[in-house]
Amino acid sequence: MIRLLASLGLILAMVVTMDRVLASSLGAAFLQSGDRFLSIYKPDQSAGGEAGVQAADVLILGNSRADNHFPTSAVQEMTCWSAVNLGMGGAPTTVSNLLFQDYVERHGAPRLLVLEPTSVVDEPMALADLPLLSYYSPRVDGFIRQADFSMWAGNQAFNLLIFNNNQTIRMGFDMLRGKKDDRTLHGTISDVQRRDIDRLPMEKMEGFQPNWDALNSIIRTAHEHGTKVAVVITPYYPGYIQKVSNFEEFFDDLKRRLPPEVAVIDARRVVKGDQNFMDPLHVNAEGVQDMFHKIENELRPLGNCPMDAIAQLGNGGTGSVTQTVSAQP
Repeated sequence: MIRLLASLGLILAMVVTMDRVLASSLGAAFLQSGDRFLSIYKPDQSAGGEAGVQAADVLILGNSRADNHFPTSAVQEMTCWSAVNLGMGGAPTTVSNLLFQDYVERHGAPRLLVLEPTSVVDEPMALADLPLLSYYSPRVDGFIRQADFSMWAGNQAFNLLIFNNNQTIRMGFDMLRGKKDDRTLHGTISDVQRRDIDRLPMEKMEGFQPNWDALNSIIRTAHEHGTKVAVVITPYYPGYIQKVSNFEEFFDDLKRRLPPEVAVIDARRVVKGDQNFMDPLHVNAEGVQDMFHKIENELRPLGNCPMDAIAQLGNGGTGSVTQTVSAQP
């Protein structure tokens, strides 16, 4: 009996050891990828070494409406600063707060933070694509323990389970295809979607208190580090707006919750036409370009572009996001 227990113990020790070794190798390999979320956990470029990353001047946070509506190339041209988009599809503001706090701790605060705030209506314990990041972040690991203890316990027992998720698969494909900067959507809203929107019952937008708390935490941390904050509410499909009974009241309340020093760019209705929408909550690539054209005179002054370029906005400038502007030294 003692020999049997000893043998089982030895087998278990070998399995755990192999699990840790393989997970460590996989984690190190993914850290070398061009994934924007894993860039949070790479060493800062100032520390030296090929794995270092350059800290961004502009950081974008939010759910898929941040991810798909703010291509970094357009943001960089608009602000004349480097940009990283950490918008994560399906992520509540609680998750954005985790990403922001981790980023600031490792790379310092950006000069400008762009927040798409509508993730306050998402389920605050939703994990989205977060599980993989728990391998690199004690903060994320603690959140997963709170949100899904069984997942967390399994990950602690066998580290390879951390990589058993859709994000790992997508990251593997991205590594094969190469880095993709433009995450704008292509295609237009379909007749079926339009009919479905027409049939929708009236609904209300409601924010969750943990998300409101997380939004306050993000803004407070940004201000403590001297970061300018711009809350940008991106467009909604006009037909969907008509189905939200408290559309105006919800966003009026959101604006009241923000400190007065936060710049608010309300672009909910700046994009029109079915050809500019992918679905009720997302504009397509053409809609993104139209949105940037409409908000340029509010967003560009928050960046670092030369004064003569900004002056063009008041003198019949084109306001095209494809125009390259040199940054000030």
